[in-house]
Amino acid sequence: MTGSKVDPRVVKTRSSLRKALVYLMKHEKLENISVQKITETANITRGTFYLHYKDKRDFIKSAMNEILDDLFAKIMVERQIISTSGASIQVLSLNEAFQCIENSAEVFDVLLNNERNDFFYGQLYDRLCQEMTKYAKQLGTEFDDFDVPIKMQVSFLASAVLGVIKSWLQDGMIYTPRYMTQSMVKMLQQFSGEGMLLTSFFDGKVKLALEI
Repeated sequence: MTGSKVDPRVVKTRSSLRKALVYLMKHEKLENISVQKITETANITRGTFYLHYKDKRDFIKSAMNEILDDLFAKIMVERQIISTSGASIQVLSLNEAFQCIENSAEVFDVLLNNERNDFFYGQLYDRLCQEMTKYAKQLGTEFDDFDVPIKMQVSFLASAVLGVIKSWLQDGMIYTPRYMTQSMVKMLQQFSGEGMLLTSFFDGKVKLALEI
């Protein structure tokens, strides 16, 4: 039922299993990671595991979706933008994105920069493209005057932004989230011509606390 609370014990169990999976992915290929290895690493019984998931495939799919859902719940924000409807619209906060990734750097480094297990990048790319396409559809005719198809804009920008994030992680996050946000805004502005473009999906506002 919508709005119902999830048992804290269930949340804790699923969280422990996700952490165990990410830890194991750092050292082994996904196909070599068994349910037994996952449960032993998480210090959870196999019986408990099967109370929540049908099998390893079901668990991995659920775990990756939960990580994505949690990330996008934090980085998607409401903004008042002049559009055909005049209503608020969801955009992606670059500042929140870099903050979230920095806060869980070890997890995202494993998920995005581990050659043994690179499937998460595809899932993140697809989710980002979905959000950008939804944004473009909400703005409707705002994009009609631009000669590049929306699908091509989405592919280009999603690849560019995720490429920067991967590189930032690989380099040990030597720049702060604030600096990364400001740099991304500068680069995105280079692709912005006259009128509304899909670059406006990425919000470059920096938290007040970071501006001190």
